[in-house]
Amino acid sequence: MKAIFLKDFGAPDQLVLREIPTPEPGPDDVLVRVESAGICHHDLLHRAGKLPGAPAGVILGHEVSGEIVQTGASVTALTVGDRVVGYQRRFCGTCRDCLRGRQDLCRSLSLPAIDTEGAYAEYIRLPAISAIRIPDNVPYPQAALASCPIGTAMRALVSQAGVQAGDTVLINGASGGLGVHQIQIAKALGAHVIAITGSERKVDFLKDLGAKTVLVSDGQYSRDVWAATAKQGVDVAMENLSFTLPQTLRSMGMGGRVVVLGNVSPADVAVSPGLLIGRRLRIQGSGSATLDEVRQSLAMISAGIVRPQIDRIMPFPEAARAHELLEARQVDGRIILSGW
Repeated sequence: MKAIFLKDFGAPDQLVLREIPTPEPGPDDVLVRVESAGICHHDLLHRAGKLPGAPAGVILGHEVSGEIVQTGASVTALTVGDRVVGYQRRFCGTCRDCLRGRQDLCRSLSLPAIDTEGAYAEYIRLPAISAIRIPDNVPYPQAALASCPIGTAMRALVSQAGVQAGDTVLINGASGGLGVHQIQIAKALGAHVIAITGSERKVDFLKDLGAKTVLVSDGQYSRDVWAATAKQGVDVAMENLSFTLPQTLRSMGMGGRVVVLGNVSPADVAVSPGLLIGRRLRIQGSGSATLDEVRQSLAMISAGIVRPQIDRIMPFPEAARAHELLEARQVDGRIILSGW
């Protein structure tokens, strides 16, 4: 099969087209013909060698949708021809956390492109338990985003932050893959969304998605947030970048909840314990959705509540160019790879 292979860590030109053997499904696996694969910022960090423990010499990609073309001998719940999205982690299914529906906490977690083959390929092998059927009215490119970023956004806003109608929610990195979907979900929950962007040209785009207030900032936005909220601060913040966490904390109102999802520039940041204590703030890390949250995401896409934001669709051989565009921040939402 054809695959986009990460030859070595470095620039996008390390992504090369190769012919490799098609994976063989085990008894509990399904083989999926990849129709669409999203490019996550996680892929860029991996390619650049900035993810501790992540190897080179692999196929990147964990946002995937496609059609089952072969099933393992023990698979009974899925059949050839089923349209599925792949859950973005591999989990054991038998530990305490898996049995209570928290697959994201499984200590046996592994990740496509790190422990197994990834999605930048013609075919991908998935555990049958990780393959989730796609509603008939949801096309493959949209479905590819159901686990990450839409499911990830769902987990952060609903399960972690507990956003309620009337909350004011701050979203930075608002035009990125996480931000554009967080805006829509927060609006659907009845929240007032304040979106932070670094580009004036993205203001109307973010307002069309549902942001009530859009602030253009070079990263120093807490003063503007404070003014926009009549010096009350925000109730909830989605920290999608990491290096802006000090500004986000200063934007919070009393009892605010900050959910950290992004690690765009992996480095330590300064946090004031006095600020946390004085404003009674809560900081919560968040990551991948659970299986049920991915199903909820697909249902929201199917119902038109969330519109997956796809900047463009490019063929797999142009994966390197897609990485360049994403690194240059010339993208609103996600780039999808599809077709050879």
